[in-house]
Amino acid sequence: MRAIQCLLLTMSLTLSGCSLFSIDQTNHAQRAGAVDTSNSMANLIIPEPVEASGRAQQALAKFNMIVMSPELSDDERAQFLFRRGLLFDSVGLSSLAFYDFQQSLRFDPRLHEAYNSIGIHHTVRKEYIEAYEAFDAVIEMVEDYEFAYLNRGVALYYAGRSDLALADIQRYYDNDRQDAYRLLWLYLAKSEVDPEAAMTLLKDGQTQLTNNQWSDNIVAFYTGKISQQTLLDSVIVGINTRNQMNERLCEAYFYLGKYFRQLGKDKIATNFFKLALSTNVYEFVEHRFARVELALIRDKNVQVDATNRLPDSE
Repeated sequence: MRAIQCLLLTMSLTLSGCSLFSIDQTNHAQRAGAVDTSNSMANLIIPEPVEASGRAQQALAKFNMIVMSPELSDDERAQFLFRRGLLFDSVGLSSLAFYDFQQSLRFDPRLHEAYNSIGIHHTVRKEYIEAYEAFDAVIEMVEDYEFAYLNRGVALYYAGRSDLALADIQRYYDNDRQDAYRLLWLYLAKSEVDPEAAMTLLKDGQTQLTNNQWSDNIVAFYTGKISQQTLLDSVIVGINTRNQMNERLCEAYFYLGKYFRQLGKDKIATNFFKLALSTNVYEFVEHRFARVELALIRDKNVQVDATNRLPDSE
């Protein structure tokens, strides 16, 4: 799935992976037995965090001046606040971005892209009811705004309602069945409901990936067609800039984190999610949701610790 920060302006992403073993699996139990977890963190590409671009900082300075202009109409002010919010998001200033998105709706309550961005922020904060309401507002205004369906599905997924998430993510996937990222998110949601059917879906969907995109390698890794090391090697193919490398690494490590979390290897998954965060590709949903994944792992560990400390019943 290619999708950056808001998924709102029809922006997109990339992905990739790492390590040393081959796997042949049809379900997670088989995969767990096939994985040599001692090598799962070997031969990683360590990202060099990307600094906020000079152009982004200059643009922010200009937006700061423009939004103060008394000559702007309400619609124009809403647009400038929204676009400044996107820039704040791209440099990791999420609270300022969220505030701008909210303020943009004061001047244009029909700005559906702002609702979409607000919904993503609520999802990251685990404020799921508010997220649903924001995405519902988008769909009510623009029924065919496909990213709202993905984002609402992802919110349902993280809220533990994958059964409800499937319809939304399926609709998003059906709009472009040659997009590996869409297939991956559909697989992740389906795997919470029926792991075997999810793997069948992933393998069937793989046959429709005919555009020869780099992201197809993620699906190939999940289905056991290529090893983790082969996936890692593919990250650098066709890369021209450090930014491109970090974008791929951000997604690579996120999906590897998801892979190992499905196997119950939370310590390895945690390392991969932290590596995704280390890329500083703030606007990518994979970067955002790496934080959600880490929070879920921490919450799980707290619950386990609390259970272990309970006194034995007499």
